[in-house]
Amino acid sequence: MHRLFGKMKKRLLAACLSASLLLGSTAMAALPEIISLQDVKPGMWGTGYTVVDSSGEIRPFDVEVVGILGDNSKMSAKRILVNLYGDLIEETGGAISGMSGSPIYFGGRLAGALSAGYKDMYPTQRIMLTPIEDMLRIWQYPDTLNRTKFPQLDLRKLKAEREKFQAAEAKKEADGKAASDEHEDASVAVPDEHEDASVAVLDEHEADPVADTEVAEVQDAAAEAEKDAAAEAEKDAAADVLADTEEKNTYFASGFGSKGMKLLQEGMGRLGMKLDYDNVWDAGASVMQARPDAVLEPGSPVGVALSVGDFSFGAMGTVTAVDDKKILAFGHPYTHRGNVNYFMTDAQVISTIHGPTNGMKLGNVNGIIGRINQDRQDGVGGILGQMPQTVPVIVTVHDRDTGRSVTYNSMLAYDEEVVSVLAPVVVYSSISNTLDRQDGSTASLKFSLRSNYGEKGLIERRNMFYDAEDVAKVSIGELNDILGVILGNKEKEPDLLDLKVDVTVERGRKTATLISAVPSKKDVLPGEKITFDTTIQPYRGEKIKVTVPYTVPKAQAPGNLALDVHGGGLVNVAKILLAQQAAIDAGVNMDEEPPVSIQLQDMLASNCNNEIIIESTVVVPKNDDELKESIKKAKKQAEQLAKQESNNAGRNNNAPQEPAPVNKAATEYIIENIIHTNVNVLEMK
Repeated sequence: MHRLFGKMKKRLLAACLSASLLLGSTAMAALPEIISLQDVKPGMWGTGYTVVDSSGEIRPFDVEVVGILGDNSKMSAKRILVNLYGDLIEETGGAISGMSGSPIYFGGRLAGALSAGYKDMYPTQRIMLTPIEDMLRIWQYPDTLNRTKFPQLDLRKLKAEREKFQAAEAKKEADGKAASDEHEDASVAVPDEHEDASVAVLDEHEADPVADTEVAEVQDAAAEAEKDAAAEAEKDAAADVLADTEEKNTYFASGFGSKGMKLLQEGMGRLGMKLDYDNVWDAGASVMQARPDAVLEPGSPVGVALSVGDFSFGAMGTVTAVDDKKILAFGHPYTHRGNVNYFMTDAQVISTIHGPTNGMKLGNVNGIIGRINQDRQDGVGGILGQMPQTVPVIVTVHDRDTGRSVTYNSMLAYDEEVVSVLAPVVVYSSISNTLDRQDGSTASLKFSLRSNYGEKGLIERRNMFYDAEDVAKVSIGELNDILGVILGNKEKEPDLLDLKVDVTVERGRKTATLISAVPSKKDVLPGEKITFDTTIQPYRGEKIKVTVPYTVPKAQAPGNLALDVHGGGLVNVAKILLAQQAAIDAGVNMDEEPPVSIQLQDMLASNCNNEIIIESTVVVPKNDDELKESIKKAKKQAEQLAKQESNNAGRNNNAPQEPAPVNKAATEYIIENIIHTNVNVLEMK
C-alpha cells in the first residue's frame, strides 16, 4: 500500500514538474534548485525527463537510486547508480542512445544527468547519472577560442540573409523565371569568392560576448581554471567506474553516403571517437537554418555538430540544465577536447528503436541555435544565440559523362583536428555522391585554400588523377597532405578562411605512355636552352606530339649528359637518396622538419601527374666509393655555379634575377612511364 502511494505521489510530482517545465518554456530559463551528491541516498525515488517521439512532449520516467560510485576518491569520476522504471522506459526498452543528459530530479531538486550504462547489459538496469555538482563546473572553464581576429558569423544576420534569399526565390518562381545559379546556394550563407569575407558578420567587439574591460578578468580566471583542468585530467585517468561503459548519445550524419561514412569513421578515430558505422542515422539535414532566438529547456533534445550544411555530422543528446543563455547537456564528453567551437543545433525526435542490449532515438536536426564551447568529462556546455568560428567548404563537381554539375556547401567547426579530418571527407563524399558509380575514372582537381600561407594568403593546387576503382580517394591525397602540414604547424595558427574545390571527372583512363624524346640540338653548351620533341601514346588513342623546353645546367661538365624524361607523378628515388646523403654530409639534421613555409613551398612546386619532366639522370652508386665520388662531383658543380652567379651579381647588382629553368610541359594525360635520352655538352670557350 505504501509502495503504491509512493508511486502515485511521485507521478503527481512528476506531472507538476513537467507542467512547470512546459509553462516556463516561453520565459527565460533559470537554473533550478539542486540536490547535493551527499544528500542522494540509496532507495530514493526520483523522476527523469526526455523526449522520445514526434510530439515533442517532455515525458517523465521513474528513477530509483541504487548507490554512489567513486565517492571515496577525489580523482574518481563520481556517478549515481540507478534503476529506471515507468511507461516511457517500457516503450523505449530502457536507457537508449540520445537520452544522455536527461535531467534527474529528487524531490523537485536537480540531481544530475543520465549519462551511461554498462555494455552488453540490459539498458533498464544499473544506469549511471552524472552529478549536477560536477556538471556545473563546466561553466567555470575559460572560453578563449572564439576571441580571435576572425570576424564571426551573426546568427540573426544569417537568418535574415536566408529569408531574403527564400523571398527572392519565391518571387522568381512566381514570375516563371529560372532558378538561381547553383553557385549561389544559400543553404549555409557562404559568401561568394568575389564578396568581402565580412558579409553577414559581426565586428570583433560585437562578436565578443565579453567586453574588452572584462578580458583581463577572464585571463586571470584562466590560470585557476587550468588547475581545475589538471585535476580533471587526473580524475579521467583514475575513472575506473567508467570502464566498459557506453555513453547514451546518438550520432547523426547527412550527405556522406556509404563510402564517405566509412572514411569518416576512420577519421573520427583520430579524434578519439569510436564511431559505429552501423548505428549512425542519417539526419536528412542538407539545409541548416539559423535560429538565433531558440529556447531550450531541461529534457529537450539538442545536437552538437562538427559540420553543418550539405554534409552534417554530430551527436544528439538531451539538455540537463539551462541558465539564461547557458546550457548543460549529455552528462559525458563528446570529443573531450575541452574549450571548443562546435555548432549547437536543435533536434527533433521522430521515434525510437531498440534491441536486447541497446537502442537509439531517431530524428532530424534543422537549425543552428548556438555554440558549444566546452566539451568535458562530465558533459558539454554551450551558449544559445552565439555562432562558432567556422571554415566554409565549397565543392563543385562536374561529371562529363552525365553532364551533371553539383555544388556542395558546408561549414566546418573551426577546430584544427576537425578540419583536417572532415575537409578531405567532405571533398571525397562530394565527388563520390555526384558520380554515383565505382569504376575506372580520371579526375582533374583544383583547390584554393585561403589562410595566412601562400602568396597573398592563397594556396592553390591543380592536378590530375586516375584510379581503376575509386578516383575520389586518390584525388584528396594532396589536399590531405597540405592541410596536415599547415594545421600541424607548431609555431603559428594557420588562420583558415575557406576552402574551395573544383573537380571534373570523366569515365575512362586518361593516361599516356612516353614513346620518344628527340632534342632540337644534339650538341649543346652549358646554360643553353633547347627543346625536346616528345611523343606520347594515350591509352587506346592516337599518338600525340608534345614540345618540352629544357635548359642545360650552367655548371654542367663537358661530355655526355644523360637525361630522364618521365611523368611528373614518378619520383626519382635515387635522386632523393643522394640529396639526403649530401645534406647529411653537410651537417644537416635530417630528424628536424624544415619550416612549414618550406614544406608547403616544396609541395606546391612539386610536379603534377600530367606533366612531362626532363632532368639529369641519376646513376645509382654501386658502392660507398662511387657514392662519395658522386656527392663530391655534385658539390663541385654547385660551388662552380654559386661562384659564377656571384660574379654576375658583382658586375650588375641591379640586374633582375633570372628565373629557374622550366624543364617540363603540361599535357591532358597522366604520364605513366620514364624513358632515357641524352645530349653532348661542349666545353665553354
